[in-house]
Amino acid sequence: MTALIAGIFVASLLGSLHCAGMCGAFLALAVTPDEQSRVGKTSLHVAYNAGRLCSYVTLGLIAGLVGRSLDLGGEMVGVQRAAAIGASLVMIGFGLIAVARAQGYSIRRLHPPRTFQSAVQKAYTAAGAWSPLGRAYAIGLLTTALPCGWLYACVLTAAGTGDPLTGALAMASFWLGTLPVMAALGIGIQSLFGPMRRHLPMATALLLVIVGVISLAGRVRQMREAGTAAEVLCHGG
Repeated sequence: MTALIAGIFVASLLGSLHCAGMCGAFLALAVTPDEQSRVGKTSLHVAYNAGRLCSYVTLGLIAGLVGRSLDLGGEMVGVQRAAAIGASLVMIGFGLIAVARAQGYSIRRLHPPRTFQSAVQKAYTAAGAWSPLGRAYAIGLLTTALPCGWLYACVLTAAGTGDPLTGALAMASFWLGTLPVMAALGIGIQSLFGPMRRHLPMATALLLVIVGVISLAGRVRQMREAGTAAEVLCHGG
């Protein structure tokens, strides 16, 4: 588990420029103080990122619960094992697609249904009428509604753990990895990374593949250990 959490953190840290590109406009909306408000920009940043954390951790808990329910309901037919392995393979697939895009290949992107996009847009519009702190927190919560394959690859990994706590930790690690760039977005990302920025998409994609492989190897090892334990019990009986 430690290797998986650490892998997600490193991959998220290096891939956080992707988050900056996708979330930058929403972050600007969240942390822009009203002229009549006494709330400072730092407080708005804290509220926004707290909303992101709550949203990610909740998503990780739900994903872990889904993985566990499959384990409880389909253990005899191997449903949970197949789901866990499938999640790892999907994550590896996301990484390989990202590698191809970093190499200049054009691969079509999938988009959410229009009804879902419309509902999210209405939620953002409603949040814009709230108080500055409430608006910042709500926009942070809505981050998980963005069509981010990078985010949902990690959610699939959280589901593959089959444990709510581990799933929540995985998504908290993802949030922590994105935090430095998101917090520094207002002071200029280019100055933080300089010429290294053009190499980050490829590095991030490769790390995503590595995290997927680590997750897959962990599930295979668990299956082997479970098989060995079952053999011991059978021979002992």
